[in-house]
Amino acid sequence: MATIQKRNGRNGPSYRVMVRMKGFPPQTRTFKRLTDAKQWAQDTESGIRKGEFKNVVRTAGSKTLQDVIDRFRKEVFIHRAESTKRAEASFLNFWERELGEYALAYITPDLVSEKMNALAAAGDSRRKPSDENGKPKKAPRPKSPKTLKHYRDELALLFKYAIQWGWTASSPLDGVNKITKIRNERTRYLHDDERAALLKACQESDNPQLYPVVLLAISTGARRSEILGLTLDDVNLKRETAILRNTKNGDTRAAHIVPQIAPAIRDQIAYAKALYKELPEPPETKWLFPRRDGQGPIDIRKAWENARDAAGLTDFRFHDLRHSTASYLAMNGASLVEIAEVLGHRTLQMVRRYAHLSESHVKDVVGRMNTRYLGPSEGDQPDA
Repeated sequence: MATIQKRNGRNGPSYRVMVRMKGFPPQTRTFKRLTDAKQWAQDTESGIRKGEFKNVVRTAGSKTLQDVIDRFRKEVFIHRAESTKRAEASFLNFWERELGEYALAYITPDLVSEKMNALAAAGDSRRKPSDENGKPKKAPRPKSPKTLKHYRDELALLFKYAIQWGWTASSPLDGVNKITKIRNERTRYLHDDERAALLKACQESDNPQLYPVVLLAISTGARRSEILGLTLDDVNLKRETAILRNTKNGDTRAAHIVPQIAPAIRDQIAYAKALYKELPEPPETKWLFPRRDGQGPIDIRKAWENARDAAGLTDFRFHDLRHSTASYLAMNGASLVEIAEVLGHRTLQMVRRYAHLSESHVKDVVGRMNTRYLGPSEGDQPDA
């Protein structure tokens, strides 16, 4: 139903039209002439009824974003890798909290932009406002463009499935600016003195499990979640392999346990078995790096941060151990294909950042090829 309000202003009268239809957000527009206002109201009502107006689907007014999220969790989210679930859950929870009660027809580009702006202004919510002594900490850092992109892409994905399920005709994200040109790739890796200092700090840590975890990370390039997801059955020292099952892309792969770290892993296996032997009711799943009750893997966050600080490392994260492995491989002549295979990447795009570290290797390969087919260079010519 349309309502028309006449307004008298300095420049004469104007007519504000509001079209209200059940299950659809109100549409408003202002005209100078009454005939134009009536015509627009008639055309708009007709377009909504015929389904010609953008986002007109009967269920769009009855289905909420909460309905989409609930179905998404049952049919899509459940099949994600565990490491992916942990990150994606925070994005889902945010949109569930902010827009869950809204009908799909009422979620507009303006509303999404408003929520995104508020999210950006809130900053990094993982940082506590005060430390252990109650002293206020610095203001939280603003959320990075990459983080904001994850939130936006998650909502876009939900609407993609809503359209697929026939619950709405279009996505409000089409009217929200995309977050592009994000380049926050890191190639931070441990230099020789840093690596020695870190390993020493890990050995001296109050947590005896930290040292073998870091050794595995450096030697295999595995992610923290992949390492902590290892069970005792996944490790075979005779075959020198550890089977990584809890991977980001869902593909199971084998990591090579080199002889240099085998003693530390052997000691860790003995530690885990002794811990489970002391439990009155050991769980069915026995983790390689168990927490005290044996019901799950240990949380090494605090121990890692203490060791990193004790080693004097700056701007260094646990994930940079993975970058260190890739960098070492590149500097020792490994091809991008080989690096991707070790790290478990399906494509070469993620490992191209290490290409510059293998320039000397590539230069030698190109030099040998040209020497063979074009002959020796001028500097290689024998003296007359």
